[in-house]
Amino acid sequence: MKKVLLFSFILLSTLSVFAYETIIFHFPDGELWESAFYKKRGNEAILQYVPGGQTSNNWTRSIVVHSYNENESPANYYAQLEIRKMRRINPTGKYQTIRARENDAIFTRCTDNYKNIEGHCEFLRITKAHGGIVTIQYMNRNKKDFENNYTLWLEVIRGAKLMNSYFRGERTFDKSLYFEL
Repeated sequence: MKKVLLFSFILLSTLSVFAYETIIFHFPDGELWESAFYKKRGNEAILQYVPGGQTSNNWTRSIVVHSYNENESPANYYAQLEIRKMRRINPTGKYQTIRARENDAIFTRCTDNYKNIEGHCEFLRITKAHGGIVTIQYMNRNKKDFENNYTLWLEVIRGAKLMNSYFRGERTFDKSLYFEL
C-alpha cells in the first residue's frame, strides 16, 4: 500500500511539470487581433498581440504577455520589481493601483514621449500562474482612445484567463490563437 501511495504522489507531483499553460483573451466584439510576436526562451515566453494589419514594431495598440516559469514570487512583490523596471524605461508617468492582491495586481499609467520611446497609456497586470508569474501589458498610443475605452480594456485585461491543461489535445480553442506560456 505504501508503494502505491508513494507512486501516486510522485506521479501527481510530476504531472504539473508537464502541464501546458495557455492565456485566453476575450477581445472586444468586432475587433480582429492577431499574434505579432512569439518567442520562448528558457523559462520565459513572450507573446505580443496587435490589431489586424499592424506589426510588432508598428502598432497603435498592443498587448504584451511575459511569462516566467519557476518564479515563486508573490505577484504583488513581483509587481513592484516590474514597475521599477518600467519607470527606468520611461519615468514620465506614475502608476496608479487598480487592484493589489497577493497573487494578482493591476496598475495603470499614461506616459509622455521620452528619449526614443513614444508616449502611451497602459494597463499592467501581474498575476500568479500555475508554474510562475505572468505579466500582461495593454498599451495604447492614443491617450484619448485609451480614456474613451478605459472600462472596456480594463475588463479585457482583468478577464484574461490562464488555462492549465495536462494534454495538448485537450485544447478546444482556435489553434492559431493559443500559445504555451
